[in-house]
Amino acid sequence: MAFRPPAASKRQLDGVSFDQAVDFAPDARKKFADKDRQPGNKDPSKCKVLLKFPDNGAGPGAVFWSSKMAIDTDGPSAGPGRLNGKALDPSSGQNDTSLHLANGKGLPSEIIPYIVLPELQSGSSRTFNPAVALGDVAIVIFKDKTAAAVCGDLGPFNKIGEASIRVHEALLQQDCPDPCSKRNDKGFCLRARNSSIEQDVLYFVFPNSAFAADELAVETINTKIKERAFGLYNKLRGAS
Repeated sequence: MAFRPPAASKRQLDGVSFDQAVDFAPDARKKFADKDRQPGNKDPSKCKVLLKFPDNGAGPGAVFWSSKMAIDTDGPSAGPGRLNGKALDPSSGQNDTSLHLANGKGLPSEIIPYIVLPELQSGSSRTFNPAVALGDVAIVIFKDKTAAAVCGDLGPFNKIGEASIRVHEALLQQDCPDPCSKRNDKGFCLRARNSSIEQDVLYFVFPNSAFAADELAVETINTKIKERAFGLYNKLRGAS
């Protein structure tokens, strides 16, 4: 039976043929479900489906899932007057990301839209499935808003659904509040909000869509991500 997406996202999904997608990475999905069932888990992934769209020549292949979306602050400071990931989230933030820019630095969560891929196993540098890789571009949809992103970080093997501050800002609306609980007078984030969008965030990752390492410059990366991700998504749904 084909996946039935949320009615609130219908317009953004126009042309996407979910009946062509097949179940994908069942072992990974089981890990997410097992973690959700653990007593005391206050931030379940709620991964309702994990699918793969075929690359059939008419459109690009894609890996898709529906889950929650937590806030990932990982990465260095986005510039003068801004905080690094650890300062934004003292409980779990880090000052680096798995994907690096051409200058060797990680992706600043405040200014670069990235999502997190689960690692294959605890401590692994590999993603949960070889079909998706760090650097691949993605589309993230929540209700009637859409954002382009890059797969920029690795996270726990038994959880899925996490994105940078910038992605949350792009999807800002009711049920997707400001990802920062405190900002300074310039609007810079001082503390990340300890919350998630609980469910029905839709992720499309496009395999083999990564940029060459020397193309990942902070000055141009957002434009490149947007152009490539939306271009591939429009092909997937048969739009011009």
